Amino acid sequence: MMLVIDPIGAAQITVENSLPKHSNAQTFLEPVIGYKNLVTMEGKEWKMWRGIFNPGFSSAHLMSLVGLMVDRTVIFTKILEEYAAKETLFELENAAMKLTIDIMGDVILDTPLRAQTSDNELVRAFHDQLKWIPRPNEMNPFRKYSPWKFIDSRTNAGIMSRYLGKVLEERFAARRQDEKTHGSSKRAKPIIDLALDTYLRETQQSGTATLPASFKRVAIAQFKTFLFAGYDSTSSTACFIIHLLNQNPEALEKVCQEHDQVFGSDTAKAAQAISDDHFLLNKLPYTTAVLKEVLRLRPPLSTARQGQRDVLIELDGKRYPTEDCLIWPAAYPLHRRPDIWPHADEFIPERFLVKEGDPLFPVKGAWRPFEQGPRNCIGQELVYIELKIFMVLTLRTFDIRAAYEERDRLTGQDNSALTVDGDRAYQVLVVTAKPSGGYPAKVTKRLR
Repeated sequence: MMLVIDPIGAAQITVENSLPKHSNAQTFLEPVIGYKNLVTMEGKEWKMWRGIFNPGFSSAHLMSLVGLMVDRTVIFTKILEEYAAKETLFELENAAMKLTIDIMGDVILDTPLRAQTSDNELVRAFHDQLKWIPRPNEMNPFRKYSPWKFIDSRTNAGIMSRYLGKVLEERFAARRQDEKTHGSSKRAKPIIDLALDTYLRETQQSGTATLPASFKRVAIAQFKTFLFAGYDSTSSTACFIIHLLNQNPEALEKVCQEHDQVFGSDTAKAAQAISDDHFLLNKLPYTTAVLKEVLRLRPPLSTARQGQRDVLIELDGKRYPTEDCLIWPAAYPLHRRPDIWPHADEFIPERFLVKEGDPLFPVKGAWRPFEQGPRNCIGQELVYIELKIFMVLTLRTFDIRAAYEERDRLTGQDNSALTVDGDRAYQVLVVTAKPSGGYPAKVTKRLR
């Protein structure tokens, strides 16, 4: 393994030479998302399918879907109100995960999954499948080679594929019916529709009466990928937004002031304001800076690339061969380098607002929570929009606090020694970097 924690070195393997993903990525992800996905595809196949899905993830198109995201986040706030009224201890990461899944169902498939309010077989199978993702340095042979692993994985994979296949067929039939009865609808299209439009156009199948099997197969894998990615990045980042702002109340107050200025001081009207004018979300520079600083200090994941004989990393006059190496441009240590990030361990959103020449101005290529280059995260703009809506609709209304000590008391276990730099909400590898223990929390209504 070669660990790269230099922005120039990282750029050489992701931008200047976009090295292929390491085979370990497929081994790691296969239990959940299967094969033929944008994470592990390579070459012309990857380029084709990335091009097919790119239009749906463009900033302009995602803004047309903001109303759907707002509706799902409003449901989330109502759940928080119930928790506040009952003084319920809950896991914020799990609640945020269900919110993310609901949003994915709406914006990608135009299908209400209702993960926040009911049981859903797709969500249940997806969540159950996560336990079979290989763990680093797995030593338990009963888990590693358990026959139940293969039986359970196959069962869950079948449930997810059948569910998504049925949804895709229904969506295709609905499209055909709309074309016959209404012509071109002005309603915002889900991402899958734009992908299908592009696929049919590029493969010259625009008049087909049936959903192409090749598209259906890859689309199922892609939705699993998007579901997994949303589960990874959005839900965990939502927790760390809450946590880091609680640790830095002056930044929280600045965020709330910005929201007052843009949406008005009546928090009850914020959701409607966003639905009426989606582009208000683009008028939140400090909120965006906070989000970037959270992702700097708590990046959810990194990439892993396969070294090649003819690719060497050149740094400070030295050349490092990459052949036969798993190359890991690790975001966490890179984001904490004090020679690159002044006051690297401090929460300073202003570093993303200052102009070039200021000592806080980020070094080119040093901030990479979504990676860089052609294989960067296709859904990063969706993450930004989701989390901005989350922040606008929660931060001024609710006071969400970590409740690790209370859970210790309820379970009779003293885990107070489990800290990193004195913090109970450290990152742990649960598929990707998650807040420890799912971030147990209590919530109250905020008085401002």
